[in-house]
Amino acid sequence: MIGKTRQLLAAGLTVLASLGLALTSTPAALAQGKTLTVRFYDDPAGFDPSNIFRIENENIAFNIFSGLTTYDGVTGEIIPDLATSWETTDNKTWTFHLREGVEFQSGYGPFTADDVIYSYNRILDPATASPYSSELAGIVRMEAPDPHTVIIELSAPNGNFLHTVANYHQGQIVSKKAIEDAGDQVRWKPIGTGPYYLDSIDVSAQIVLKRHEGYYKGPAPIETVVFNIIKDESTSTIALRNGEVDLVMRANKEESLDTLKAEGFTMNTVQNYAVALMVLNPEVKPLDDPRVRKAIAYAVDFEAITQAISPSLTQPHHSMLMPWMSVYTDDIATYTYDPEKAKALLAEAGYPDGFSFKNLGTSAQGVTEVQQFQIDYLSQVGINMEMELVDTPTFNQRRNAGQFDTATRLLPAVNPDMILFSFLHPSNIAPNGLNGARYDNPEVTALMEAARAEPDADAAKEMYAKLQKIESEDLPYIPTYASNVYWPGKPEVTGVHINYLAQVNFYDVDIAQ
Repeated sequence: MIGKTRQLLAAGLTVLASLGLALTSTPAALAQGKTLTVRFYDDPAGFDPSNIFRIENENIAFNIFSGLTTYDGVTGEIIPDLATSWETTDNKTWTFHLREGVEFQSGYGPFTADDVIYSYNRILDPATASPYSSELAGIVRMEAPDPHTVIIELSAPNGNFLHTVANYHQGQIVSKKAIEDAGDQVRWKPIGTGPYYLDSIDVSAQIVLKRHEGYYKGPAPIETVVFNIIKDESTSTIALRNGEVDLVMRANKEESLDTLKAEGFTMNTVQNYAVALMVLNPEVKPLDDPRVRKAIAYAVDFEAITQAISPSLTQPHHSMLMPWMSVYTDDIATYTYDPEKAKALLAEAGYPDGFSFKNLGTSAQGVTEVQQFQIDYLSQVGINMEMELVDTPTFNQRRNAGQFDTATRLLPAVNPDMILFSFLHPSNIAPNGLNGARYDNPEVTALMEAARAEPDADAAKEMYAKLQKIESEDLPYIPTYASNVYWPGKPEVTGVHINYLAQVNFYDVDIAQ
């Protein structure tokens, strides 16, 4: 409703201006000067949708770009964005009717169907080397019969295709001219059609977004969003308490949450939004043996760790998918803490005295409390987990390339197919995608592909349930915990709705006067 009101007001002011009537104020002037300062918790790695990683960077991109669809910040439901409507009779050929009058930021001109086709072809181009190319690999034809219509034909029916074209990763629409103008600096020069544009960036200190005055919903309430890079959690808590920031992106210490809650700060949150997976590389022996992988899972008391360290921020979880997903099943193999069973499996696999492996992490985080607990639990069954800490860019590069013994991966997604295909489909085996476990089970692959194409929801759900059960028994990934996200903020900061991708649409955010 707020967005519609802004649109109507903007349209009315335009009419008045065309009649030569004096205007004493504009929507922009009404909100002029509002600045929101937000804690940003790590070094930025760039904002190119073709290869963007990590939630903090995705939050920036989410506000710069748009997709054909997007997610409602409160309900998480698919809603129109650059497409006003769409139709399909078979989930295979999709026709999208595009919003008219949409402008790219920084004078890059109007948005048209050609931009959609260019954006998707760029993701699919092998020269781009996008880890998200598989998300669009089913496209066999794209056509723009007019500037505001795009027709997309898929190789097979895909009932979840509206997730594929949403404002996330491969679904974010770019300008061809902006990409060409940016050259090799494209990740630092993002141009989209969203509510904010990148005004300036100091990769070691600060990111500044300014509102896109030409945004199709009208100007956002807040003119400037400043992201101050504060890596240390305690420092960010002090910054909020002292008024140096208005909002903390991802508070991740229990003591910080307790302090801020007690002092009356608003605890903006989304619960149970994504699962953290331990990725095991089967090219590193003995991780190729499922008995060894199961031994690792049995050896660690993940439930005790979550309760001891972060009962607010995490909770035990045993699946790749989240319970709020419609295709989720709890009829899977689970591995509750049992060190004796772990020792027995190691002996059966030929490692009665255990073995050693390295776990890839970031020097910015260091050895976390969770990892220290894991190290201690594993040592009790003879497994030595060594931490290999590297800087964040190197971590991203090596994790994407699959160059590790084990690593941790958390992929927020509303679409279950994004998680399943990303982690389990052989076309996504690293470095081509996120399948760092190199998982390739033909039965699971066939079930994934059939379930995605199946128009009958109940039949598809049975296939999804079966493949989840098989994967849990193969255990290429070990679920460690489900994550809850908190963005504590001043009480006067309103509209901070965190979606299931851990993103906040700053168009909805305001500062009460």
